[in-house]
Amino acid sequence: GDADEVHGEDVNAVGVVTEGVVSAADDVVPTADEEPSILSPTPPTPPPQPSHDIPSNSQVQPTPPQSPQVQPQSPQQ
Repeated sequence: GDADEVHGEDVNAVGVVTEGVVSAADDVVPTADEEPSILSPTPPTPPPQPSHDIPSNSQVQPTPPQSPQVQPQSPQQ
């Protein structure tokens, strides 16, 4: 008999939880809109890094060409 009573309370608790979840979902909807806004500024941050890498590569590229040029000169001499 006691077990039956406990089950009844469990069912009620589930009903209350469901209502709470619905309310939370409503609150989450507006939050989701705000999240995208925050994500927008996030992507622009990574691009700056590649920009720095590009200049570094440019400086490194000119260096390798010099090495090959010096090698051919050695055999020519």
